[in-house]
Amino acid sequence: MRKTMCALLLALCGPMAWAEDEDPTKFVTFSQDFAGHCVSRNSVQLLVANSHPTRTVMVWLDRFHMNVGTGDRSKTEMKPGAEPVPLGCSRTLDGPQEWRIARAKFLD
Repeated sequence: MRKTMCALLLALCGPMAWAEDEDPTKFVTFSQDFAGHCVSRNSVQLLVANSHPTRTVMVWLDRFHMNVGTGDRSKTEMKPGAEPVPLGCSRTLDGPQEWRIARAKFLD
Protein backbone atom coordinates (compact mmCIF):
# COMPACT_ATOMS: atom_id res chain seq x y z
CA MET A 1 0.00 0.00 0.00
CA ARG A 2 2.80 2.43 0.92
CA LYS A 3 4.64 1.76 -2.38
CA THR A 4 1.44 2.36 -4.33
CA MET A 5 0.85 5.67 -2.53
CA CYS A 6 4.44 6.80 -3.19
CA ALA A 7 4.16 5.86 -6.84
CA LEU A 8 0.91 7.81 -7.10
CA LEU A 9 2.46 10.88 -5.48
CA LEU A 10 5.47 10.71 -7.78
CA ALA A 11 3.20 10.37 -10.80
CA LEU A 12 1.21 13.42 -9.75
CA CYS A 13 4.12 15.60 -8.61
CA GLY A 14 6.85 14.36 -10.94
CA PRO A 15 6.05 16.44 -14.03
CA MET A 16 5.46 19.56 -11.95
CA ALA A 17 8.73 19.14 -10.09
CA TRP A 18 10.54 18.53 -13.37
CA ALA A 19 9.05 21.68 -14.92
CA GLU A 20 10.19 23.80 -11.97
CA ASP A 21 13.75 22.52 -12.41
CA GLU A 22 13.92 23.46 -16.11
CA ASP A 23 16.65 25.93 -16.97
CA PRO A 24 15.08 28.72 -19.08
CA THR A 25 18.43 29.58 -20.69
CA LYS A 26 18.32 26.20 -22.47
CA PHE A 27 15.30 27.45 -24.43
CA VAL A 28 16.84 30.74 -25.59
CA THR A 29 18.02 30.15 -29.15
CA PHE A 30 20.00 32.37 -31.47
CA SER A 31 19.72 32.30 -35.26
CA GLN A 32 20.84 34.27 -38.29
CA ASP A 33 19.09 35.83 -41.27
CA PHE A 34 20.43 37.50 -44.39
CA ALA A 35 18.89 40.95 -43.94
CA GLY A 36 19.90 43.43 -46.64
CA HIS A 37 21.25 46.12 -44.31
CA CYS A 38 23.50 43.55 -42.60
CA VAL A 39 24.63 41.80 -45.79
CA SER A 40 25.82 45.15 -47.13
CA ARG A 41 28.42 45.20 -44.33
CA ASN A 42 29.45 41.56 -44.73
CA SER A 43 27.40 40.34 -41.79
CA VAL A 44 24.10 38.66 -40.91
CA GLN A 45 21.09 39.68 -38.84
CA LEU A 46 21.18 38.01 -35.41
CA LEU A 47 17.88 36.93 -33.86
CA VAL A 48 16.78 35.44 -30.53
CA ALA A 49 13.80 33.16 -29.90
CA ASN A 50 12.13 30.93 -27.32
CA SER A 51 12.17 27.22 -28.20
CA HIS A 52 10.03 26.07 -25.25
CA PRO A 53 6.74 24.59 -26.55
CA THR A 54 4.47 26.01 -23.81
CA ARG A 55 6.23 28.52 -21.54
CA THR A 56 7.03 32.22 -21.94
CA VAL A 57 10.66 33.22 -21.35
CA MET A 58 12.00 36.62 -20.30
CA VAL A 59 15.64 37.01 -21.30
CA TRP A 60 18.20 39.69 -20.52
CA LEU A 61 21.00 39.97 -23.08
CA ASP A 62 24.32 41.82 -22.87
CA ARG A 63 25.79 43.24 -26.07
CA PHE A 64 29.49 42.80 -26.85
CA HIS A 65 31.33 44.73 -29.55
CA MET A 66 34.70 43.38 -30.63
CA ASN A 67 34.52 40.99 -27.62
CA VAL A 68 34.18 43.86 -25.11
CA GLY A 69 30.99 44.44 -23.12
CA THR A 70 29.28 47.66 -24.13
CA GLY A 71 27.13 48.04 -21.02
CA ASP A 72 23.99 47.66 -23.17
CA ARG A 73 21.48 45.22 -21.70
CA SER A 74 18.19 44.37 -23.38
CA LYS A 75 15.17 42.64 -21.87
CA THR A 76 12.87 40.64 -24.14
CA GLU A 77 9.70 38.67 -23.41
CA MET A 78 9.34 35.71 -25.78
CA LYS A 79 6.13 33.69 -26.01
CA PRO A 80 6.23 30.07 -27.20
CA GLY A 81 5.96 29.80 -30.98
CA ALA A 82 6.51 33.54 -31.53
CA GLU A 83 8.68 34.87 -34.34
CA PRO A 84 12.36 35.42 -33.49
CA VAL A 85 13.27 38.90 -32.24
CA PRO A 86 15.92 40.76 -34.28
CA LEU A 87 18.89 41.97 -32.24
CA GLY A 88 21.15 43.61 -34.82
CA CYS A 89 23.87 42.82 -37.29
CA SER A 90 26.73 40.47 -36.42
CA ARG A 91 29.11 43.21 -37.48
CA THR A 92 29.23 47.00 -37.24
CA LEU A 93 31.41 49.21 -39.43
CA ASP A 94 34.17 48.85 -36.79
CA GLY A 95 34.03 45.10 -36.04
CA PRO A 96 32.00 42.09 -34.87
CA GLN A 97 29.27 42.25 -32.27
CA GLU A 98 27.26 39.63 -30.40
CA TRP A 99 24.70 39.20 -27.63
CA ARG A 100 25.14 36.91 -24.65
CA ILE A 101 22.59 35.69 -22.15
CA ALA A 102 22.89 37.50 -18.84
CA ARG A 103 19.76 36.00 -17.28
CA ALA A 104 16.55 34.21 -18.23
CA LYS A 105 13.41 33.21 -16.38
CA PHE A 106 10.03 31.69 -17.09
CA LEU A 107 7.10 34.07 -16.71
CA ASP A 108 4.47 31.39 -16.15
